[in-house]
Amino acid sequence: MFTSTVVENAVKANNVQDVNEAKQSRELLTAILISVLIMVLLNILVGPLLWNSVFSRLVPGLKKARWYDTLALAVLFTLIIPH
Repeated sequence: MFTSTVVENAVKANNVQDVNEAKQSRELLTAILISVLIMVLLNILVGPLLWNSVFSRLVPGLKKARWYDTLALAVLFTLIIPH
């Protein structure tokens, strides 16, 4: 029942009368998804390197971080800090 209402709401949101508005909405959604993907990839690739080489030297009690540690920390900061 829940999934059917989600699908119905998605179909209603996608059915706009103006073609230009629909195209603009799709372009905006694509841009947002690409930017989020780039930020996640940067965090996965560069985050552990920065954490292990820089921050762990500044604070000696910290352990080595893996890619999912820095990704989870970024998600936590995104939820805590208002924009």
